[in-house]
Amino acid sequence: MSQIKKLAGQTAYYGISSILGRVLNFLLIPIWTDRLIENQYGAVTELYAYVALCLIIYTFGMETAFFRFSTKENKLKTYHSTATAVLITSAFFSGLIFLFSSNIADALGQGVKQIYVQYMAAILFIDGVIAIPFAKLRQEQKALKFALIKIGVISLTIILNLLFIIVLPDIHDGKYLIGMQGMVDRFYNPEFGIGYIFTANLLANLLYLPLLWKELFQIRLSIHWSTFKPMLLYALPIFLMGLGGMFNEQGYAIILKHVFPADSSTSPEAALGIFSGAFKLSVIMMLGIQAFRYAAEPFFFSHSENKEAPALFARIMHYFVIFNVVVLVAVALNIGLISDIFLRKEAYKQALYVLPILLLAKLFYGIYVNLSVWFKLTDKTIYGTYYALIGTIITLIGNLILIKEITYYGSALTALVCYGTMSLLCYIKGKKDFPIPYNFKPLFIYIISAILIIYGMELVSIENKWLDYGINLIVTLVFALLMYLFEGRKFQYKAVKH
Repeated sequence: MSQIKKLAGQTAYYGISSILGRVLNFLLIPIWTDRLIENQYGAVTELYAYVALCLIIYTFGMETAFFRFSTKENKLKTYHSTATAVLITSAFFSGLIFLFSSNIADALGQGVKQIYVQYMAAILFIDGVIAIPFAKLRQEQKALKFALIKIGVISLTIILNLLFIIVLPDIHDGKYLIGMQGMVDRFYNPEFGIGYIFTANLLANLLYLPLLWKELFQIRLSIHWSTFKPMLLYALPIFLMGLGGMFNEQGYAIILKHVFPADSSTSPEAALGIFSGAFKLSVIMMLGIQAFRYAAEPFFFSHSENKEAPALFARIMHYFVIFNVVVLVAVALNIGLISDIFLRKEAYKQALYVLPILLLAKLFYGIYVNLSVWFKLTDKTIYGTYYALIGTIITLIGNLILIKEITYYGSALTALVCYGTMSLLCYIKGKKDFPIPYNFKPLFIYIISAILIIYGMELVSIENKWLDYGINLIVTLVFALLMYLFEGRKFQYKAVKH
């Protein structure tokens, strides 16, 4: 049980940076939904979906390979080889994107300018360069430094977005500080529009370079082929798995506007912005999952030779699901209050009815993250590729067919089926190759109970908005208390006994 507490401590550190990273989206949501019209928000969402996919290509599975082989081979050679390889691919692909930025902007369509694409090329290059140095911090369990650097860059991003999206436009429009209009107009151009979002991202990303100077300075530009070759073979399935996994998460942003019903009163571009509002709020479920993933990956590898590892992994899964079931209920029941805070225009609330499904999909993704330990520890990462590709097929076909028929529900249900299928397939195969004594019966009872509470409360109609918010908060607290009474004391008892 002390090992679970150690993992929880590491998760907490990573959680600070991960949660603040996600909170950045929430802090920006009210800014963007207040100042951007729906089709502009849709354009930003689409561009960042492509960025997420490109970053998988830039790093091509080298982060996980670094964790796996730095415990086997010479650590410095492993670090130099992986960092050099990612640096080369980052320079190559960013160069191509920059060179063909005009063609890419034309292909992406209305609302995307060439300069936006060029900025994204620079952002991607920096993200690629710092990927392995950050992995080194995780491998060395320097979670505090990792968190502080992330927090610094996140804070600067928030400040710059406030400056470019709210403060400077308001001064330009003469809402306050009228005497400063002339100075502001020298470097602020309202025609640049959403380009300032990418400007803020790029300027903030530059801060990574001095903050990671020690790790970057340690890199020797060399690739030791005898060290790198097995890493490359190990990483290839991870890369394909990551590419498929990112498409499963961001595919809606690429597909939705192309298949959204043309006869709808909402334009496809605006529909993407509206659905993105609901999707962004579902990312609350990803806060703990992302923090857990950062901490768990090196943790699982470090305990791979432990005879008690299977039982330990099973307990980790148990408490992971319990925590996220509470999050599921908390967010789904209180979405009215949350949306009032973060979605500034009523138009962005049109797709909130699919949020419980999106949250449940994220929960199954978290279950899959836990289950995937078996093929990473047994070097059978090709199975992760199979599952991710199956998920990609479901994502592609589901979105293409269902969005036309049931719009936002179609994309949400596709995500749920995708992650549910991946989890089931991973569990069935892992049970044979790396048996872990998971006990899913109580977990599924908790999940079903949470779903019944969420949809049961929707049947309760309360006209007074604040009374409705209060009752939902009370139900949330009661549910969390019951979960603690069922499981929290059991956890403490086992910890003391251990």
